[in-house]
Amino acid sequence: MFKLITRFLRSIGIFVIVLATFATISLGFLGRTMQEGTNVKKLLDVLNWPDLFAYDLRSKLHIDKNPKNTNTVLIEIDDQSLQKLQRWPIPRDYWATMLDNLADYDAKVVAFDAIFPEPVQACGEESPDDVFARAVTKFNSKEGSSVIMAYTVQDENTATEFLPTAPLELMTSMIPSQVSPNCKAFSHSRIEKHNWPIDKLVETESEMGYLNNKEDFDGVFRHYTVYASVYSEDMESYLLLPSLGFRAFMSSNETNDLSVNIQSDCSGSVDINGKNINFNSSGETKLRWTGLGEKFKSIPLYRVIEGKDYTNDAGEEIILKDFFKDQIVFIGSTATGAHDFRNTPVDAKTPGVYAHINLVDMMKRQYFYKPIEETIKTSLIGFSIAITLLMIIMFFNKAILDIFGMAILIYAMWYIDFKYFYMLGYELKLASATFGLLVSYFWITFLNFNQTSAEKKQIKGAFSRYVAPSIVDDMLDNPEKLKIGGEKRDITCMFSDVRDFTSISEKLTPTELATSLNRYMGEMTDIVFATNGTLDKYIGDAIVAFWGAPLDIGDHVTQAVEAGVLMMEALPAINKEFKDKGLPEFKIGLGLNSGECSVGNMGSDAIFAYTALGDNMNLGARLESLCKHYGAQILISEYTYQKMDQSKFTCRIIDKVRVKGKSLPVAVYEVLYSYHDFMVDQDALNNFRKAYDLYLEGKFEDAKTLFEGILEVHHNDAASLRLQASCVHWIENPPKEGEDWTITTMTSK
Repeated sequence: MFKLITRFLRSIGIFVIVLATFATISLGFLGRTMQEGTNVKKLLDVLNWPDLFAYDLRSKLHIDKNPKNTNTVLIEIDDQSLQKLQRWPIPRDYWATMLDNLADYDAKVVAFDAIFPEPVQACGEESPDDVFARAVTKFNSKEGSSVIMAYTVQDENTATEFLPTAPLELMTSMIPSQVSPNCKAFSHSRIEKHNWPIDKLVETESEMGYLNNKEDFDGVFRHYTVYASVYSEDMESYLLLPSLGFRAFMSSNETNDLSVNIQSDCSGSVDINGKNINFNSSGETKLRWTGLGEKFKSIPLYRVIEGKDYTNDAGEEIILKDFFKDQIVFIGSTATGAHDFRNTPVDAKTPGVYAHINLVDMMKRQYFYKPIEETIKTSLIGFSIAITLLMIIMFFNKAILDIFGMAILIYAMWYIDFKYFYMLGYELKLASATFGLLVSYFWITFLNFNQTSAEKKQIKGAFSRYVAPSIVDDMLDNPEKLKIGGEKRDITCMFSDVRDFTSISEKLTPTELATSLNRYMGEMTDIVFATNGTLDKYIGDAIVAFWGAPLDIGDHVTQAVEAGVLMMEALPAINKEFKDKGLPEFKIGLGLNSGECSVGNMGSDAIFAYTALGDNMNLGARLESLCKHYGAQILISEYTYQKMDQSKFTCRIIDKVRVKGKSLPVAVYEVLYSYHDFMVDQDALNNFRKAYDLYLEGKFEDAKTLFEGILEVHHNDAASLRLQASCVHWIENPPKEGEDWTITTMTSK
């Protein structure tokens, strides 16, 4: 039943884990476009964070694999330029000089990652703003060339200081679009008033691009807002306006026929030379970083203003005309003191201008991410394959195989993504898939551990009734030593019985009888356990035990014989207690035999017991019964005698017996204990052994004489009395030819 429950919980648990992983993978992309501050968004952000971390890691690992860009130049407002120019902000006549030089160098597009929101106060006849505006106009007048001025926008719901409407000058920069009439949740923006260029620059008819990008909830900039929707009173509709990077790409695009297609869910896409780049309902795309400084051509601002060819630090000769010809030029700050840095997946301090440059490079190379639907589908298929393989591996229930299989699966997922899927543009949800695998692994491992603990508890509960606690602990620590169910084992069995117990019980009240029997059996059972024995059963006053099962305890024969001796050694103290209480003394007989038996849980499905069965168990029972016949307390078979450590015990052979139900005789030995008469009188023991040997040789007169000598001292030694009587019988009735006087055949049990 417990295993069925475990299987049910395993199935339900894996189903829930797989379902949760599917949901996490599928919903991970939604949090970005949800309303800030909602509990659902917070939950999705938390669930998606591991995948964002994985995205950052893969972006860093792949950025060095991308080829160097050859069509974009960054003019850096760097520390060296600020030191050389000795002016901040950069004077606008310097910008004019730079633009004039770029026009001479045949630069194609110049995009300012800088805003000029305030006019410059001047005392001369011509202000620097006029000089700058004239240079912009001049550059724009060249065929195929354009200057892009920057501004910023703000979410319509949070904007405070903004232009009331989109200026007409933005009309030339707007993006053609096709918007589905079912799109109702499109994000709209307003132009920030304090970050709009001065009129003189706006009037140059330059193209416009906004700068804003929104970081993720953890402060990392992973998305790039490609376009924003801004309301125009003149058009009585919203205009789709490009970012600085997208405007630069549009201006450099030879066909210049780009159009945004906005779907019913307000997500969008743009076809670039037959390949779509996709955007969410906020006009954002995941920026696929292609490089930083070392991947793009760059030059300090002061070098362009100077307008002189030079040799850079790497020893390369820079010919400015060749350097800028037909290039998209971005101007942005990389100076330490400018504080224009962003925390991006590839660097915690990335100059903000590189976001625009990477977008242009990404679009030029068509280095886009796959549509979300494809990414989700591939992620789910990959996870399904991995979880299926994990279930197959864990089916074998091998802990080492499980953990190695788990590690290999996770490594394989990340390696295949690194070498194949990421390069194709799949933004796989590896962290969610990995977490799903780990949770599945730990869930199954937990259930297996719980099942093992329950089984150990069940084993301990069952076997603690039969064997010593030390053996139970060993079974639990080393389950490979234990085989549940019937099996053949070489064991030593013991049958113990209280002599004349029926007459003893008739003299005692029920309470006295229970007290006496419990005291005796408690002591004897403790001895069984102390010698690593297994208690088979109690049969009235009889105790049945065996050694060597369910665990291999080593020399089970010697330990069993030792238990018999210890029982006899413990009996005097028990009888003294009984005598002091006026209770009858106990006399016991023990029979031990060694050999192969069937051991295991025997019985019905409802009630069973761990026991041993077989001919060798029957022989042990016969030996216990023979204790009365031979007047002995401990009898062992020749099989036990031959296997035990004979140096630890003193024994004497007293007969060869053919027990009832057996055709072959077995030699029977008596094991002596410390207060046995023959342990005290070793001479008598030696004489008995000599007499028995003479008896076996058929020298009955000599044997009779020795037995009589023993009986003069030990009048009640039953073995000597029986053998002395046998000698008299064979002297008076000599054995006939073929008659074996050495074997006693028992006709009863």
